[in-house]
Amino acid sequence: MKTSSMKDKKIIFMSLLIIVVIWIFLSDKINNSIYLPKISEIINEILRIIKEKNFLLNIINSLLRGFISFFIALIIAIVLGIVSGFNKFVYNFLYPINSILKSIPTIAFILIALIWLNKNYAPYLIGIIIAFPILYETTVNSILNGNSELNEMVESFEVSFFDKLLSIHIQAIIISISSIVTSTFSLVLKVVIAGEVYGQPLYGIGTAIQGEKINFNTSGIFAWIIIVAILCYITDKIIIYFTGKLIKGRRYIVD
Repeated sequence: MKTSSMKDKKIIFMSLLIIVVIWIFLSDKINNSIYLPKISEIINEILRIIKEKNFLLNIINSLLRGFISFFIALIIAIVLGIVSGFNKFVYNFLYPINSILKSIPTIAFILIALIWLNKNYAPYLIGIIIAFPILYETTVNSILNGNSELNEMVESFEVSFFDKLLSIHIQAIIISISSIVTSTFSLVLKVVIAGEVYGQPLYGIGTAIQGEKINFNTSGIFAWIIIVAILCYITDKIIIYFTGKLIKGRRYIVD
């Protein structure tokens, strides 16, 4: 069953309404903005943040770090994934490296990146390291678990490796990555922002969040959480639109 057919706007709205009601009840009971601010306080903070002169600079810088990190990781993952998919030595050589990258906690990556690089470049490394294992495994699996009947048919016609790569495997990689691209980018953006919180570059959403934390402005932190959620929603829609155009604009034979 497709995800689109599972969605019910009425139930989604009901869920959001219940969350808001619970939030209003708890914030009134606690009555302490440091622990749980009121919704009206968060809305006021969102309006204040949007009016700040550094708002767009913070958004743009974090997005750029996220996109650059993602695309660097994507290129490296596809190249190494293709080589690993056809070379047993490379596959086994990279296996423990990829396993280590998947298992190390994100906070450890952040601290290591801040030791190795300055505060402006550390978020890039964090985003790349987090995205690489996901994209790499997707690439390798799309090659190793491809359509066996189609591969046998191509082999019987003695199609060259290069033509086979372009006609079958690249198409399979594109389709596989398109199914995880939005969730992977959202993850990259979140860890980049986490790196900014610790690294404190001149501009970035994480830097702004850290500023709110220093001032014990919980309303401001929640305001930024909502802004990031909206930002992720918008970028997801944009990515879905362009990946949809990419797939629909070509003919694929690997279904």
